[in-house]
Amino acid sequence: MDARELETTASSSSNNNNNNVDIEHEKYETKQSADADQMPLSSNEDKNITSDATSIVEKDTPASSSSTTNTISLIPITIKIKYKTQTFDIKCGLYDTLKDLKEQIDKLTDIDPKIQKLVYKTISTNKSTDATTLKDLNITDGTKLLLIGATRSEMLSTTAAATGASGTNTKDSLDDQQSKKKEPLSKMTQHAKILKSGKPDNAGIGIRNVNEALPSSLDGMYMSTLNQREKRVRLTFKLELDEVWVNTAETTMKIQMNQIRNVIDEPIEGHEEYSIVGLQKGTTEQSIIWIYWVPSQYVKAIRQAILSDN
Repeated sequence: MDARELETTASSSSNNNNNNVDIEHEKYETKQSADADQMPLSSNEDKNITSDATSIVEKDTPASSSSTTNTISLIPITIKIKYKTQTFDIKCGLYDTLKDLKEQIDKLTDIDPKIQKLVYKTISTNKSTDATTLKDLNITDGTKLLLIGATRSEMLSTTAAATGASGTNTKDSLDDQQSKKKEPLSKMTQHAKILKSGKPDNAGIGIRNVNEALPSSLDGMYMSTLNQREKRVRLTFKLELDEVWVNTAETTMKIQMNQIRNVIDEPIEGHEEYSIVGLQKGTTEQSIIWIYWVPSQYVKAIRQAILSDN
């Protein structure tokens, strides 16, 4: 074999050896990498990775709205409830509902939530639903509310008194009452005599088949009782005092609303935009204060203010 052939053979052998070394090196690196992937992390490394992952999740996840709402609803406030000569402190939450508040009041006063009326300045809770929150009513910590309503025992005694009074009537008197009920108020002699003199010149505008909010006062009407002749009268509604004032030229009667047992009302025949309204303080007809030419659009509001009717 000549020198050129020897050189070529040696070069080929050298290249093969180098290729074998490179292949073995790559196999070694691959094995090392695989072993490293399977090797468990140290406790410190594991904690660091977990902490980093948690931080990312906390940054990317918004705070729970329900959690925020729950926190807000727990804002504590204390409300002062004035009832007659007593004052009660009631602790509740700013986002508690009117129903929640009335249930607490019931436990303290024994007044049925259905007949409770709470007055705050000139705002009456009759205009709100049980789902209305205290915040919606602008009630805050320290707010004072006036409570109007009769206890269950007072309601029972009133019902018993009325039943007892009706039980003493004879059959003839019952027949008389039934006949009177069929006859319109404006046709009865007692009322027809007053209506005959006509509407007062300063009477307010009356609207039939409409209900409007209660004004602070009503003027331009007549008033009478069973044994008195008519007088010009003004009604003033003092909701913050739970009173209705009956003003005449001579006197002013201040009547507690919870003393009024019933409100009788009926449109005047031929003038249905006006009504006759009776404020009944006792169980007899003599206790009724009759008001004539009341604008009919305010009758429902008068009943709501005095009797807490819906």
